[in-house]
Order: sequence, then structure tokens, then C-alpha cells
Amino acid sequence: MPINIKYLEAFQENEFMHVIAKAVGLNVLFNTDDNKVYFINQYFKYLSTYVDTYCFCLLDNHVHWLIKCKSHEDLLDNLSKLNLKDRKKNQQDFLENKICFERAMEFQWKDFFISYALAFNTKFNRKGTLFVNPFRRVAIKDHAHLIHLIIYIHANQIKHGLEKKIEQCSYTSYSSILGTQSTKLNRAEILNLFGGRDSFIELHQNTINVYYAHGKSMED
Repeated sequence: MPINIKYLEAFQENEFMHVIAKAVGLNVLFNTDDNKVYFINQYFKYLSTYVDTYCFCLLDNHVHWLIKCKSHEDLLDNLSKLNLKDRKKNQQDFLENKICFERAMEFQWKDFFISYALAFNTKFNRKGTLFVNPFRRVAIKDHAHLIHLIIYIHANQIKHGLEKKIEQCSYTSYSSILGTQSTKLNRAEILNLFGGRDSFIELHQNTINVYYAHGKSMED
């Protein structure tokens, strides 16, 4: 079944995007916690030079991210610092202005998915496609949409009935944002969006109480 075009918006420099990756059919993306750790590490390995990461949530059969694309100039600068022998063809093509920003971003996301799928298939003696293609991406419309999405991502395991309290949700960015250890997330900017740590916690909890305590849904 074709994916609705509203989920295939173009990556734009300096813009927030909601990115969703789903497993094909009834497959899962993760069989073990080690798979999830490897997935997160591969994500930052492949995408940290392309996007800034604000939040994420891993479920067994799909993943959500809130990211902001780097600027065109920052991406050029990041890729130019790679040794020539380490650059992939699409990265060199972007540096030579042979492909646009959107294509460069899309290539890198797909390379990340392929890298994980190959490792997953090898580990579990599996063959075939793992991720739904094309993967989904939605542009963020305004500040209210941005705040709503951050809470939606952090509460996604509650939405699906896997946990009852947000503090119990594993493999999300919620605890990292509230923590003090170093992180690759844009922690300070996220907390500032909510008006501080206490407001971040309170608005998450209040929204969860409204939408999930009464069986409502925040988003499809």
C-alpha cells in the first residue's frame, strides 16, 4: 500500500522533521536490547554530521525521531572534513553540487537503515528487506506542533499499551534529557522550549493524563 504523500516531505536545511522508520509486515526491528544499543550507536555514527537530534523512541517494530537538519553550509563543511578515501559517492556528489541537499540527506538515512539491516540479518540468519521503504518524514508546522511531538514521541510506549508511566519507558530520550550525563541530544534547547526542567516534566505528565488516561489518541 503506497505511503501517503504527507509522510514524504522533503528535508529542508535548518528545519525540524519527524522521522519514522517501520519494520516491514509483521517483522520486528529488534530482538534484544543489544540490537537497540547497536541501532542507536549506528544512528549517531551515520547521522550526527547531517542532523541535530532532539528526541527519539524505540519500539520493537518502529522508531520515532525529532531531528533538525543541519544547514547546507554546515553539511558541506562536515563532509569536506572527511578523508577523500572515506567519502561515499553521494557525499562527494553533494560536495561537487551534483545532488541537492534533500537527496544527500535521503541517501544518508537510507545508508544508515541498510547498515543496520545487514547486521541484523547476519546476526539472525535472516534475508530480505527489514524497513518499510520509503521511510516517513513529516515537517514540523509550528511551536505547538513541536511541543506536541516531543511529548508524543516520549509517550509512544504508553500509547501502545507497553508501559503505564513515562518513567518506565526504556530506549527513549526522556531520561537522558532530564539527566546530567553528557548526551548527543540537544538537551538545553529542548528544556528551554518547555520553559525549564520542571515544566518539561509537568507538561509531559499532564498531557499523558489527558490523552491516555481517557483512551484518547494524540496522533495516528
